[in-house]
Amino acid sequence: MDFINLPILLFSVLLGVSVLTSLVSFRIGVPLILLFLCIGLLAGEAGLSLLDEMRNPRAAFFIGSVALALILFDSGFHTRTTGYKQIFLPSFLLATVGVILTAVLLAPIAKEVLSIGWLPALLLASIISSTDSAAVFFLLRSQGVFIREKVKSTLEVESGANDPMAIFLTLSFITLLVQIQTTQHADYFDLLPTFANQLLVGLLGGIALGIGMKKVVQKVSLEAALYPIFILAVTLGGFAVINMMGGSGFLAVYLAGLILGNAKIQAHTQISKFQQTLTWLSQITLFITLGLFVSGETLISAFVPGFLIGFGLIFIARPIAVWMVLSFFKTYTAREKVFISAVGLRGATSILLALAPIVYGLGYAEHFFDIIFVMVLFSLAFQGFLIPSLAKWCNLVVPKLSRPPEKMQIDLPGLPDSSLIAYELTDETPVVLGREIPKWAKPVLLIRDGITYTASNIRSLKPNDKVYVFSYTDTRRHMLDTLYGGGQMPEADEILGDFPIETTTTFGDLERMYGITIDSSVKNECILDVMRKGGEDFEVGDRLSLNGIDIVVRAVEDCCPTELGLDIDPDRAHAFTTRKRLLQKIINKKKVDKVLKCDKIKV
Repeated sequence: MDFINLPILLFSVLLGVSVLTSLVSFRIGVPLILLFLCIGLLAGEAGLSLLDEMRNPRAAFFIGSVALALILFDSGFHTRTTGYKQIFLPSFLLATVGVILTAVLLAPIAKEVLSIGWLPALLLASIISSTDSAAVFFLLRSQGVFIREKVKSTLEVESGANDPMAIFLTLSFITLLVQIQTTQHADYFDLLPTFANQLLVGLLGGIALGIGMKKVVQKVSLEAALYPIFILAVTLGGFAVINMMGGSGFLAVYLAGLILGNAKIQAHTQISKFQQTLTWLSQITLFITLGLFVSGETLISAFVPGFLIGFGLIFIARPIAVWMVLSFFKTYTAREKVFISAVGLRGATSILLALAPIVYGLGYAEHFFDIIFVMVLFSLAFQGFLIPSLAKWCNLVVPKLSRPPEKMQIDLPGLPDSSLIAYELTDETPVVLGREIPKWAKPVLLIRDGITYTASNIRSLKPNDKVYVFSYTDTRRHMLDTLYGGGQMPEADEILGDFPIETTTTFGDLERMYGITIDSSVKNECILDVMRKGGEDFEVGDRLSLNGIDIVVRAVEDCCPTELGLDIDPDRAHAFTTRKRLLQKIINKKKVDKVLKCDKIKV
């Protein structure tokens, strides 16, 4: 029975070690997928005969394709579409045009470094052209770094949607090279209809798949544990069918996940948790499998070309592509473009696509795989350690105002957004300081000194209490955060202003209180009304500078400021960027400085 027991034992050991490496990643800030790759590499170097079958390129490509499809579905499922309207177009262009530009700009570098032709150079550049956001955001979370929502959302949508374009480019150049290898002729004109078919079938198929799953889940009554299994079956089945129809199955499953994840369906919580677990398992399996294909000797021979091409990707191709695309969108500041350019980490898709030339039997395929592997390692190691510091340098870090509450979604008929929220109270929590609690916001459970109290036994709240409160709408959840959220950390007070001001404050009030010279045409204007007229989707930390003081957005609901702050020392270093178009839609641009008498609206 050793032929059964030994593989199971080996797989369980690799899986367990991979999970435990997350502790190392959190402590030292190393991208977790880099550790997964290293585990696969070490397992391959150990020369275990049990792993020989997994070194089959076709088997590995099959495993990787299934894993990537599941990862992309989960990426779409957990991407919220609310508030994404302004970043959708730039993100979409980065995921399509940006990928093409990256490949085109990197190909000359690969051609010179490897002394190869244009088609092989374009193939290698296409393989490495897509990004992996999982590494970026895991690294930021592990180091307690939180970046502004606009930049975060842009990176999320771009990295979730750019894999289909990279896959299409890679397979297209492989097809041309195989044609040249077999017939000495390449049919370039077939690429455009093939791309159109992949895009159209993938797009329509993904929409149909997502809507179909949503309707079935909403109408069919199953055991709660069976819904995730049904979704898994339909996702993989749809992926296969759309691929057989000539469409992009990867694009289809991403769109299906996006539609289903943003729908109000029953068993949403069970599906979400199952997807997260399945995605982690897929990532571990994918990276370990891909790591098995590399040996230490081949990596050494590929190190120099991989490093040189990787350097060109990080410092030349990616930045130029990002700046060319985002130059059409004035809402992105220079530092935001720098950060987006720098965090284009490479990951699973690039190494998986590097297997494709091996599967199709191209002569230099194995050397390409080694080079791509080195480039991915270089990207994860160099960019991974750089990201937290770069986020602070680019003024994109937002403060963690308090410990985030634990939110447990509850599936209740007619209340799809219901959840039970756990708050840990502090000395500065408003309800501890005596703020009155509305009836609807009363805790349902209280844990104090390890003892659980029900709602009827709660008389008062104290620091270090843990309370559980029921919420069934996003608006109520925001109000609960205000009541039970902890006090701001000192660095947050510095960033969000020294003290709050009422949202009804007018420019005239500021003039009387602080001696700021304000033009008579806006003296009676409420600051909040002026901001609303601007039509901007505001974020916490946006600022308006007025002759030595700053008005700061402290809280936002539905993209509109609900709380303002006043910073009397705006010259200190802030961890936010600010927007300079706050008043340009209300007051003529040339009159902004005259009307507000301000030094500048900071950027």
